[in-house]
Amino acid sequence: MRFEGIYTPIVTPYRDDFTIDRDRFADVAEHLIAAGVHGLVLAGTTGEYYAQSPEERVELMGLAKQVVNGRPTLIIGTGAIRTEESIAYAEQAREIGADGIMIASPPYATPTGSENAVHALAIDAACGLPILLYNY
Repeated sequence: MRFEGIYTPIVTPYRDDFTIDRDRFADVAEHLIAAGVHGLVLAGTTGEYYAQSPEERVELMGLAKQVVNGRPTLIIGTGAIRTEESIAYAEQAREIGADGIMIASPPYATPTGSENAVHALAIDAACGLPILLYNY
């Protein structure tokens, strides 16, 4: 897979009761697709993944896959504090049929280059999807 073009992080709209607004999420995704982006990135820092439960993240993966339906590329962020959690999100991304994953360094940590490599390679070995490395 070649990552070319514009890959836009997608925000997660919420209702006043703090639940995810699925209809608005679909509207945002459709707007970006209509604008001609080459891919959508779900669960990046712009997507508020850090404020979501694991169940909400998995729910959004499925919703994103349903809405995107093969039109642009779908990349799923696997960011988490622990590598094991990132692996679980990567495996879920593979199960829903994502085109690739985005791997970031664990937040609030300052891993060495070697530790970052071990983290990324463990996630890669677990899911086998194309990887976009995120450096923030």
